[in-house]
Amino acid sequence: MGNHNSFQSENIQDIYKMQMMQWHVGVEKEVQKLGFNINVRSDHLHKQNFMQLYSIVKPQHEEIATLSTTESLFATEFENIKRSKKTLDPFKEFYVTTLIQENDPSLQEFERQVLQQLSTLNGCLLEIFQTFRQTQLPNCSQELDKFIVMFRDSFVQILIHYYDLNLFASLNKCHFLNTSSLQCLVSNMIFNDQVASHVYQIKKLEQIDENEKIHKKLQFLKDKTLADFGISIKYCLDCTTREYIQSKLSSKANTGSQSQQIMKKDTFETLIIEDVDTIQLPSRPQAKLLQGTFFLQSPFQNAIEALKLIQFRQTPHHKVKQLVACFRSIYSAIIDYYNQYTKQPSIISTDEMIPIFHYVLCKSSLQNPYTHFEIMYKYLGNLDGIEGFYLAIMEAVFNIA
Repeated sequence: MGNHNSFQSENIQDIYKMQMMQWHVGVEKEVQKLGFNINVRSDHLHKQNFMQLYSIVKPQHEEIATLSTTESLFATEFENIKRSKKTLDPFKEFYVTTLIQENDPSLQEFERQVLQQLSTLNGCLLEIFQTFRQTQLPNCSQELDKFIVMFRDSFVQILIHYYDLNLFASLNKCHFLNTSSLQCLVSNMIFNDQVASHVYQIKKLEQIDENEKIHKKLQFLKDKTLADFGISIKYCLDCTTREYIQSKLSSKANTGSQSQQIMKKDTFETLIIEDVDTIQLPSRPQAKLLQGTFFLQSPFQNAIEALKLIQFRQTPHHKVKQLVACFRSIYSAIIDYYNQYTKQPSIISTDEMIPIFHYVLCKSSLQNPYTHFEIMYKYLGNLDGIEGFYLAIMEAVFNIA
């Protein structure tokens, strides 16, 4: 960690001399590890870049600290998952620990400025990145993963040494400058159109069998109901009710004569009284049932639509962000449903979440799901947070017979 006393000096020249005399040593070590032939010490823009970052951070350091020394600006409320991966609380709001993008609402303006400076490449940083861009990408998935992950991790270390980020990260306002967030930043820089397309095509070709196996399973289940997926009745959110009553309506319509058919609403009310086994239905006031408001789309439709968008996201972290949006939509649907009755659902266990996500994946018709999973899993970096937990649920769904 850096020295807080460095920020007490008003002379930025003294700070630079004190902190950055040996900046090139760590950078050169990482460049050699990559096998690049670059003269790091000839970078005449280093001092300018360091001072630019310092000028962004110093005013924040001088403000009264509002965060504890153990709290990260990207901290998640789901830290309990790291200790016990048994339950999820759908009522907790959270920020994703590693997902950084320009329009992320969780980012403050100060954080955007810091990340913008770190991703603005010139001098030897630009030369290192251009050398990577000019390198022929492997055509084997395993070698491709190794090559990209090695460059990502090395470039993270290069940024740390180049700017002495340990100095900045030790400050209260800069706790978001951790390894996970830097891995995300560099990954987003790596995955331009060319790299993203190459990675996807290579993995898709190598994973034809895995994707086809998953597609066959999902195709078999495409017309199944929520209850058929083994979802707990308390999370069917009227869908079981709707499908059960619709099947009764269909049955009566087929057996009754034309003259005996009555208005749909009357038929519906008759069914509620005569035919519906209330033991099979989610607990809900009958008056609400009679309104017919549940004869709509799936209660998890927003989650289905969110999951579909994974295939249109370019970087691994933006794909994961879409996966997180899918799970948040699942929680929102459950919360909104129970809020109508001023009740709170019990905490969702992992065993209860897996069939819900299985249903959402099936209805989403996501193309090549295993390939998208593999891209997220291989390039995400830190899998200890909520993102890794959601990927584990996704993998568990793939393994369902």
